[in-house]
Amino acid sequence: MTLGSFKSSILTSASIAYYSFLEALRNRLFLGIILLAIPLSSAAWLLDTYNLGFQVRLVTDAGLTLISLIGLLVVLFFSLDQIIPDIERRTIYFVITRAPSRHVYMSGRFGGIALTLLFLNTLLGTLLFVILRMQAGAWFFEVPVAMFIMFLKQLLLVSIVMMLAACSTKIVTLSLSVLIYVVGHGLDIFRMLAERKGSALLASLADFFIFVLPDFSLYETRVMVMHELLARGSALALLAVYTMAAVFFYLSLGGAALDRRDL
Repeated sequence: MTLGSFKSSILTSASIAYYSFLEALRNRLFLGIILLAIPLSSAAWLLDTYNLGFQVRLVTDAGLTLISLIGLLVVLFFSLDQIIPDIERRTIYFVITRAPSRHVYMSGRFGGIALTLLFLNTLLGTLLFVILRMQAGAWFFEVPVAMFIMFLKQLLLVSIVMMLAACSTKIVTLSLSVLIYVVGHGLDIFRMLAERKGSALLASLADFFIFVLPDFSLYETRVMVMHELLARGSALALLAVYTMAAVFFYLSLGGAALDRRDL
């Protein structure tokens, strides 16, 4: 690939991402989610009513859990609307004829969802950050760190959903995405049970699942929030590298599947 073609691919992918982001902002469902999420996030203030001494951690955990659930809904519903509707309405032909490859189209659509999630997380995370500041009179930097970890987790799930959407229907994609998400949170438990049982078969299955499936348990923030522990910079960097590598892997598989798909 020459420098000119590489620059053209980057510009095309950025353009697709930008217009995908604008589409999401104009989507009534997304606006409805924001209008619902803001008052719910603000209602975390009510958890301070009884003044029991642990209200700050309770508000932080409740707020992050709410933001995580809202982000999960955005990932599942908006990721499905990036590829499958284009194929069903045949609008994908218009984009692909102007894109150097289908991998560029895939990365552009992924970038649009990433921008949407960044906007949503920044809005809700800042609101929670301000609420905690006004409640306790201190800055709780666990919140932006937890938001960064949550954003990485969402990006990983988006890449999986888009990979599945490139080669299957909406129902299959949604079902498999939820299954992978649930299994990915239980890999550490499955690994522990395999070691406790001492079974070679279970150990082999655990190693296989750990190698193939994403380990979403790495992105848990509850311990950090409840014990007010900041994650180390090196740990965050390693988590970011792992996420980007996994995202690149799943998007590459999705691009290859889309390239082979008869549109």
